[in-house]
Amino acid sequence: MATDFEGYPVTVRRRSGCRRMTVRMRIGDSAFTLTVPTQTGEAEILAFLQRSRAFLAAHAPALSSWQPAYAAGERHRVLGRFVTLGEDGVPCGEAAFEAWRFARLRECVAELLPRWETRSGLRPSRLRWRPLQSAWGKCAQKTGLITLSTRLGLLPEPLVEYVLVHELCHLRHPNHSPAFHAFLEQLLPDAPQRAYDTGHYDWRPLPPQSETQSNQEGDTDA
Repeated sequence: MATDFEGYPVTVRRRSGCRRMTVRMRIGDSAFTLTVPTQTGEAEILAFLQRSRAFLAAHAPALSSWQPAYAAGERHRVLGRFVTLGEDGVPCGEAAFEAWRFARLRECVAELLPRWETRSGLRPSRLRWRPLQSAWGKCAQKTGLITLSTRLGLLPEPLVEYVLVHELCHLRHPNHSPAFHAFLEQLLPDAPQRAYDTGHYDWRPLPPQSETQSNQEGDTDA
C-alpha cells in the first residue's frame, strides 16, 4: 500500500511474523518502505511515522526518481569512490557488479580485522555477511558472532573501519552504555564524527553523464 505522509512517499508492507514496525530506504528507492505487523491499524502507522519524522527528513534527499539499471556508464560507489560501470574492468549487470563490489569490501575488512583484533584485544568467534538493511552490523556477544552488512561496500574505508570497531566493542559491552562509548572512543577518538558521517553518507548512484546533463538542461528549461 502506497501512501503519502507530510510529503514523504511511503510504501507500507504488512507481513505476518513481523513483530515491530520499521522504516527504511535502500539505494535507488523512490519511496520509504514501512514494514508493519499484519494487524497494525492506521492510527498506529500514523503515530509511528510521526515519531520517525527526523529519519524521514534526514533521508528524503536521497530518494530518487531515477532507478539504476546497472548499465554501462552508470556511476556507483565502491568503498566511497565512484566507479563507472563498463570501464576499467568494472562489470555491468546488478549481480556481477554487486559481487565485484563485495569482493572489494571483503578485501578491505580482511586487512582491517587483524589490526583491530590486536589493538582491541577482542576477536569474534566468526564473521559473517548478510544484506542487512536496517543496520550496518550486529554483534551477538554470547556467541561472539559479528554480522556485517554487504552494503558496507558503499562506504569509504574509514566508515567501514568505524562499523567494524563498533561491533568489536560490543564483544565487551553488549549495549550502548557510557562504558561502551568510552571504550570505543579510546580505540577511535573520532568515533562520534565517524558515526555521524556513516548515518549521513550520500551513497546514491548516478546515471550516465549524458543523462545527468540532459536532466539538468530539462530542469533549467522548466
